[in-house]
Amino acid sequence: MSLEIRLQHAIADRRLMTYRPEEILPAVNQILFQTYVLLGFSPPNDRDLGILIAKLAADLQESYPSLTLQEVALCFELGAKGEYGDFMGLNLRTITRWLKCYQTSDLRYRAVVEREQAKSLSALPPVSEAYKEERERVFLRRVFEQYRAGCPIERLYPARVYLSLQARGIIRDSPEAKRTAMRQAAGYRPAGNMVINEEMRLAMVKQQAMGILLKRFFDKAIEAGRELLKAG
Repeated sequence: MSLEIRLQHAIADRRLMTYRPEEILPAVNQILFQTYVLLGFSPPNDRDLGILIAKLAADLQESYPSLTLQEVALCFELGAKGEYGDFMGLNLRTITRWLKCYQTSDLRYRAVVEREQAKSLSALPPVSEAYKEERERVFLRRVFEQYRAGCPIERLYPARVYLSLQARGIIRDSPEAKRTAMRQAAGYRPAGNMVINEEMRLAMVKQQAMGILLKRFFDKAIEAGRELLKAG
């Protein structure tokens, strides 16, 4: 089975956010054990392994709730094969880097887009433009509330949200403000020693700049006590 097909099956699985903690632990234990075998490493003693399993299970539900257990297993397999760069030992730092690289990878992005496109093609009947606009506004308000509740901006699809708000005239940053944000983001480099060409890096810099501008907009709206879609 090709990697793309395996990934399509993986992203269709149950999301981590839907599991109870006691359901996650055995699966994490199995994934870690399989990874140690793939790497040819000896697992740590039971006490240390138990600490790692408990911490990883909690981190998965807190930081990667939209992933699935199958995706986590696939991520670890790719990491063990060196897809996310060199590493020293299988520890929480290595695992966190693998998960971040996987979650933001082009491979996963394409798979998610293809799945959403397939779902939209099978949906009957097609929804109206007014309905789509209302759903988008609900999404934007939800993102704002999540940020106000403390969710980091980088987990809230900042580039997508920024462009949506800009298209609706809610964000009206000047060209100078955009240039300033681009300068702030100019030194961005992808995590995990990912090798990319300059064109792709600049595209990522632009996304980072939109995140900077979105965060500033959200912070000002919160400071002024305004609701998102009422903020001018």
